[in-house]
Amino acid sequence: MRFRALALALCLALAPLAATAQEGPATLVADRIDFNARELIASGNVEIFADGRILRARRVTYLRGEDRVVVEGPLTLLDGPDQILIADFASLSSDLRNSVVQGARLVLDEQLQIAATEAATGAEGRYTQLYQTVASSCEVCAAHPVPLWQIRARRVVHDREERQLYFEGARFEVAGVPVAWFPRLRLPDPTLERATGFLAPRPSSDDLLGTGIAVPYFIVLGPSRDLTLTPFVTNSETRSLGFRYRQAFDTGRIEVVGALSRDEIRPGETRGYLFADGTFALPRGYRFEFDLELVSDDDYLLNYDIDEEKDRLDSRIAITRIDREDRFVAEAIAFNTLREGERNRFQPTPVVTVERQRRVPGRVLGGQMVWTLQAHARRREADVVPPGLPANSARDVLRASAAVDWRRTRITDAGLVWTGLAGLHLDAYNVRQDPTFPDGTFVRAVPYAGLEVRLPLAKAGAGGVRHVIEPVAQVIFAPNDRRPTPNEDSLTPEFDEGNLFSISRFAGRDTRELGNRLNVGISYTRYDPSGWTVGGTVGRVWRNDDLGQFRPGTGLAGTASDWLVSAQASYGDRFQFMQRSLVSDGLEFSRSETILRWRGRRHDLETRYTWLEADAGAGRPIDTSEWALDAARDLGGDWTGRVNWRYDFITNDASSAGLGLTYRSDCVTVDLDVERRFTSTTTLDSSTRFGLGVELAGFGADDRRDRRRRCGI
Repeated sequence: MRFRALALALCLALAPLAATAQEGPATLVADRIDFNARELIASGNVEIFADGRILRARRVTYLRGEDRVVVEGPLTLLDGPDQILIADFASLSSDLRNSVVQGARLVLDEQLQIAATEAATGAEGRYTQLYQTVASSCEVCAAHPVPLWQIRARRVVHDREERQLYFEGARFEVAGVPVAWFPRLRLPDPTLERATGFLAPRPSSDDLLGTGIAVPYFIVLGPSRDLTLTPFVTNSETRSLGFRYRQAFDTGRIEVVGALSRDEIRPGETRGYLFADGTFALPRGYRFEFDLELVSDDDYLLNYDIDEEKDRLDSRIAITRIDREDRFVAEAIAFNTLREGERNRFQPTPVVTVERQRRVPGRVLGGQMVWTLQAHARRREADVVPPGLPANSARDVLRASAAVDWRRTRITDAGLVWTGLAGLHLDAYNVRQDPTFPDGTFVRAVPYAGLEVRLPLAKAGAGGVRHVIEPVAQVIFAPNDRRPTPNEDSLTPEFDEGNLFSISRFAGRDTRELGNRLNVGISYTRYDPSGWTVGGTVGRVWRNDDLGQFRPGTGLAGTASDWLVSAQASYGDRFQFMQRSLVSDGLEFSRSETILRWRGRRHDLETRYTWLEADAGAGRPIDTSEWALDAARDLGGDWTGRVNWRYDFITNDASSAGLGLTYRSDCVTVDLDVERRFTSTTTLDSSTRFGLGVELAGFGADDRRDRRRRCGI
C-alpha cells in the first residue's frame, strides 16, 4: 500500500511534465525522491527523460506552481545526438526546452566547445543564446589552458534549425594573442555540410602573378546544386574570378569550373578557361556523357597552376551503352592543341566515331564470336598546306570498318589449353586533300588465323605458399602486304604484358599488324599467405619478315622484337614494385620503367624512373630519362612533411620541385607549400609559387570527429 501511494503521488506530481511533452510523458529516475504539494525533490544520480532530451544531475527540484525544474550542478543536458550542455546551475521548463543556465559549456557534435557565463534557450528550443563566450574546437587541459585558437565574443546565438552560429563582438585569438576583430560573424555549426558563406582563404605568392589571396564564397542554390565563386587579387594587378557550379539530377550530374582573369603577363587581355563535364542515364541502359575544355591561350593553365600536364585539350560528347554482350559508342571529339609549334587548323577536329560491338550468343563453330561495326570521320579546318609542312597536313578521312573475331578453347587431359583464333577486318576509306592517296574510295581486308598453347602449372609449397608458372606460345598467320592506309590513330604502339599475345598491337584501326609471327612468353607468380605476391614475365616476338610497320624505339622493329622483361612484387596496399623493360640482344634498352610505392605507418613514398628511346614519329625527338618522386613523412605529433621532385637526366636539370608542410590536429589544419617549375618556353618563364592554407575544425562537417584529441601543438 505504501508503494502504491508513492507511485500515485509521483504520477500526480509529474502530470505537468507529461502534459507538456510532445512525444510522450517525462520520466524521472533518482536514488531518492521527496515531494509535497508545492515541490518534488529528486537527489542522487538523477535522470530526467523528456521528448528525446536527457538531464543528468545530483539534485533536481520541480516547482509545481511555476512548472519549472531547478537543477543544482554539476549538470549535463543531452539535447539530441549532437548537442551537450554542461552547467553549474539551471532553471528549465518542464519539457527541458526553455532554460536559463549559469556557468555553461555547450558542446556541438563532440567537436566545438562554447563556454559562457550564462546561456538561455527559448521555449520553442530553436535558439540558444550564450553570453561572454569563448569558442574553440581545441582540447583544453591543465598543461595548456590556452587553446591554439579561440573566438571570444560578447554574445553567441545558436540557431538549431538553420545550424548556424552568430557571433557578436567577436575577437579571434591564436595562442591567446588577438589577431582579428569582427563586429558580426556567422559560421556553420559542425553538423552542417553545406551552407552559404565564405570558405577558408588561401594566400599565395608567384613570380609571375604576384602576391595575393583567393577568398572562395560558397552559395547553396538548393539541395542538389551549388555555386562557388573565388575572387583572386594580387599586388601585381592580377584580378581573377574563379567559379564552380555543380548540380545533381535524378538521372545524372554536371560540373562546370572556370575562371576569368586580367594580369600583367598578357596586359590588356581577358584570359580564362572553362571545363565542364557531366553524365546522364538514358532509357534502355544508354548513357549520355559530355566533356568540354576551353582555354583562352596556351599558357593560362600553367600560369594559374590548374593543370601543368595538359598540352592538348579534348572536348567530347558521347552516347554509350555497355553490357555483358553488347557495346555501343557514338562520340565526337574536338581537339585544341597547346603545344608550341602546333596549329589547330592542321589538327583533326572534329573526330566522329560510331561503333557497335557484340558477342554472338551461344556457340559458333564450337567457339565464341564477336563482330564489330564502326563508322569514323575526321576532318581538318585547313584546305591548303603552306610550305614547310607535310603534304598530308590538311587531310580529311572517312572510314567504314567491319570485323569478325572468333576463338575456341579446349583443355586436354594433360592440362594443355589450346585456343584456335581466326578473324577478318575490312576497312573502306575515302581520303581527301592528301596526295599520297587518290581521291575516291578504296578497301583494305586483313584476315588472320592463329593457334595458342598454354600450360599452366601450379605447385603448393610449405606454409601455404603457391607457385604458378605458365608458358605460352602463340603463332599468328596474316598477309605480308596490304594496301597502305592513312594512319592517325595507331602512331604509338605499345609492347607490354597486356598485349604480348594480342592479335594487333596498334591502338586504333588505321593500321593492322601484318605478317606471320610467333609470340612466346613465360610468367611466374608466387603467392604467400602472409600477403606477399611476387612474379615476373619474359616474352618476345619473332617474325618471318621485317615489314617496317614498327619504328625503332617501340621495341617491336625488325624480325625479332626486343625482349620484354617485367617483374612485380606487392604486399597488400602497403608495398608495390613494378619494373618493365624492353631489352635488345645487345642489352640495349629501348624502354624501361620502374615504379615503387611504399606506404608505412609513418611514411608514404612513390617514385618512378622512365627511360624512352627517341621516337620522332611519336613526337619524341630526343631520348627521355626522367626520375619522379612524391613522398610524405609523419614528423611526429600532428606534423607531416611532403616533397615532390622531377629530374631530367638528358638535360641534367630539374623539371619541377616542391616542398610542403602540414599541421593537422583535432582543431586546425595548416598547409604550407612551395613549388618551383624550372622549365620555360618562348612564351612562358620558370616560376616559384608559395601557398598557405588554414582551416579551422568545428565549423561545418569535418572528418576529424574520431581523431585523437591532444593538448598543445
